[in-house]
Amino acid sequence: MPVEYPPLTGSEHWKRKMRTVFRALDSNHDGRLSREDMVLSGKRAAQYLGLNEDQTEAIVKLRLHIWKATIEKNPKGETAEEVTFDAFIQNRILAFNDMKARQELFSRVIPVEFNTMDTDGDGKISPKEHAAYFHSLNIPTEHSKKIFDVMDTNKNGYISVKEFGEAHRDFWLGEDPNSKYNEFLGPLVD
Repeated sequence: MPVEYPPLTGSEHWKRKMRTVFRALDSNHDGRLSREDMVLSGKRAAQYLGLNEDQTEAIVKLRLHIWKATIEKNPKGETAEEVTFDAFIQNRILAFNDMKARQELFSRVIPVEFNTMDTDGDGKISPKEHAAYFHSLNIPTEHSKKIFDVMDTNKNGYISVKEFGEAHRDFWLGEDPNSKYNEFLGPLVD
């Protein structure tokens, strides 16, 4: 559970993970996160999977939900058209260190994030769906297999919501440089 993790200190290792996230989400590479980045990433995933227009729209809609729920609003509820890296870091620490908000955020966000990858809606993430997610975030797909195998703890060839949730929480809330989930979104950037 998210409340079992200690409050974040904002360690250098955690900031490195956040730089990795920020770089992955910044689809147009302009140094800011925006709705446009989420739309671009959704379209890249759909293109990789060869999805039709309706399926593409569904993925984009889920990505925009993530934007609205977790990125565009700061912990005070103020919205922004664009988010800089410094604001992203500050907002994540404030949100993740509010234990009530942490619980609510993860109970709402994990299913949506999972569904952005589970494009066929079968309740599990396949290796191809996971690779498409990495492709959508401009992370080389060869890195997908490594973390997929780590997340697939029961080794059935798919990632369940439970397996995804465990990796997701540990990546965002953990500050252990030796965590097996540190490459949740590919190799960490400097």
